[in-house]
Amino acid sequence: MRVLICFMVCLMGSLGALTLEERKGLIHEGVEGLIQSVDPTALVGAMVYSFDENIELYERNSESRFVPASSLKLFTAAAALECLGEGDSFETRVMTDGNVEQGVLKGNCYLVGSGDPSLIGLDLLEIIDQLGDLERIEGDLVLDLSCFEDGPMGPGWMWDEEPAYWCVPMSALNIEHNCIDDVAILEPEKLTAAMFKGILDRKGIVLKGELREGMAPEEGVVLARHLSEPMSELIKPILKNTDNLYADCVFKKMGPSWEKGQEKVLNFLSEKIEIDSGTLRVVDGCGLSRYNLVSPKQMITFLKKMKGNRSFVSALPIGGVDGTLKNRMKMFEGKVRAKTGSMTGVSSLCGYLKTDSGRELAIAIFVNGYVKEGREIKKKLEDGICQMLVNMQDE
Repeated sequence: MRVLICFMVCLMGSLGALTLEERKGLIHEGVEGLIQSVDPTALVGAMVYSFDENIELYERNSESRFVPASSLKLFTAAAALECLGEGDSFETRVMTDGNVEQGVLKGNCYLVGSGDPSLIGLDLLEIIDQLGDLERIEGDLVLDLSCFEDGPMGPGWMWDEEPAYWCVPMSALNIEHNCIDDVAILEPEKLTAAMFKGILDRKGIVLKGELREGMAPEEGVVLARHLSEPMSELIKPILKNTDNLYADCVFKKMGPSWEKGQEKVLNFLSEKIEIDSGTLRVVDGCGLSRYNLVSPKQMITFLKKMKGNRSFVSALPIGGVDGTLKNRMKMFEGKVRAKTGSMTGVSSLCGYLKTDSGRELAIAIFVNGYVKEGREIKKKLEDGICQMLVNMQDE
């Protein structure tokens, strides 16, 4: 396989200027050769598009639909930038149905979650510091979890998946990425409440009532609030680090249920990207569901539309530099900005590539149904295709 890549690279470098048809022919031979060398039985869909020439340079099963895995996060991030806005953020609030008199809160204290995936213990400290000289809460500490309308498990997720940092349960009140000392927290809102109560105790604020769940009254008074970073920053862990918690919380921020989040993303793809929403399937924000289905052609259409969005492109992993591509593509560092995807039997790579001669390409590679190690598919097939394209010559 390595010999094949070297042969194609040397051939492209030695032939000098190539016509468009010659380049397309070499790309076709090279990609097909890599597929046969790495795993001829895998289901592979791919498309390569040249921005300079406004033409497709290669396609294979480009209109067939594949399970994309985490490459679906591209849709989530882009839809969030459009539907919510680059400056939008998650807001965690402390509210009351009473009033504060001489250091005493006469009423209930509501901790209102927003699904902020970035909330940490120091943020709770900041919120409580805003309460000033408060000494006692006469009522209850009430957790308002109403920002999400349904459960933490997305459609088509593996029910027996072992909780871990990359697949922690989501909540209206997340804390410390819902993972402490590499142990996933199954009920993060309870940990958030315990940390909040612990900070109250350390500051000498006495809670007279009980801890319970409920909804803050619409006419309640806001006593303190914490804002997350803006959406333009929150999409970076979604794309660069393929963070599932961030992706699904953002997905549900667009629509407070899985179904409403789906509607928002599909409407965005239909209205802004001009993809027929009835020809693909998006059911969650992170790509964990095997119900998700996308074709290479649809992904290229999306990438063409999003190329001019600086916040979106800058949030993509850079080959050999950062994110999920940090330890890949070292031989052509900085030439690829793309989102990776990986599940058992599923791998994908979708994004942008710049050739050594300065041409800009969009690439979409989906591989389904393989039984080999995913590392082999990624390194030998996906990276091999990218290396060949990077070394492609001008006409």
